[in-house]
Amino acid sequence: MSNDYQKKEHVSGQVRISENVIRSIAGVTACEIEGVEGLAPVRQGLLRSTLPVTVSLTGDRVEITVRLILSSQVRLQSVAEQVQSEVKENVQNMTGIVVSKVHVIASDISFD
Repeated sequence: MSNDYQKKEHVSGQVRISENVIRSIAGVTACEIEGVEGLAPVRQGLLRSTLPVTVSLTGDRVEITVRLILSSQVRLQSVAEQVQSEVKENVQNMTGIVVSKVHVIASDISFD
């Protein structure tokens, strides 16, 4: 898997968008939604962790997985559905890349 996704061929060259850009858009978008307390990295052993937002390319489409800490004060399913919708819309609008799926994982609940 490449860290860059080709957007378009232009007469003057290629436009490429980094995975990091897609992860940033998805993470910021998710955190702006009411009921999302933050992003949740997954620990794998003592030193290794998985990023809270992962991106994978399937054909010419991208799949995004977002791991979140959600507030106990909200309906989790509603918040997750809103995250899916807004992440998909923002990534597509800002990059022009088609988002086929947005997976939301409620990794933790905040009782603060």
